[in-house]
Amino acid sequence: MANQYAWGETDRERQRLAIQGDALRPATERLFRAAGIGPGMRVLDCGSGGGDVSIIAGELVGPSGAVLGIDRDERNVEAANRRVDQIGWTHVRFETGDIAAPPNQTFDAVVGRLVLMYQPDVEAVLRALADRLEPGGVMAFMEYEHNPPNRPVMWPRSPAVEKLVRWMDAAFEVLGIQQHLGTRLPSLMRSVGLEPQLPHESTAAVYTGATATEHQITLVANLSPVLIAHGIATEEELDLGAFAESVTKDLGPDPVVVAGPNVAVWASKH
Repeated sequence: MANQYAWGETDRERQRLAIQGDALRPATERLFRAAGIGPGMRVLDCGSGGGDVSIIAGELVGPSGAVLGIDRDERNVEAANRRVDQIGWTHVRFETGDIAAPPNQTFDAVVGRLVLMYQPDVEAVLRALADRLEPGGVMAFMEYEHNPPNRPVMWPRSPAVEKLVRWMDAAFEVLGIQQHLGTRLPSLMRSVGLEPQLPHESTAAVYTGATATEHQITLVANLSPVLIAHGIATEEELDLGAFAESVTKDLGPDPVVVAGPNVAVWASKH
């Protein structure tokens, strides 16, 4: 059973993930190309959310290949299937499922982005996923290097954002979200019989302008139920209007806020 997802399952969260997906798309595509994902391959996308990662994989494998995305949230699955239907693709589809118990079929590649961090036993999940890989298959993941206490990379400095990051650290601790998972990926993959391959890459989502400010406001809105439930912050502290006013004043008209780092690693199965 996965740990609780910190950000909730709402339309606002799906929109946040779409913006994050745009920011991380270039690094995700580089990872998949380095892993050799290409035409005709069968790919499993773990924790597929709104379908961003599956769409990248779908572009690479083309109509001669196939991509299956699995996600625990039926609403994510429905939204992602509508998305590929609108594109007109039939080689990418989505199903409700848990990556700890992957579909009983084999794949040429298993991929995911920012999903293993929510698994209480990452090695067990990777072992189950590795069992679904064909010999010669590849596994490619990008994961957040959660390393508390975190200090946000941004300009200008914002006390409001720094308070948000402290809240996030506390929420991740009570929810049991994995620390240092990005840098642990190579050893974890090796522990389940895979051979990590170079290059590894460190990357981040970079938000600028109004998007940077709105991203911070959305994080507070989505995280508030967890913060209140666990006594990390009060409803008064989490007043969204007051936070929005503070963060907008702090960051000004031309901010840059960096979310990360994330580490991208791929490995092969002999």
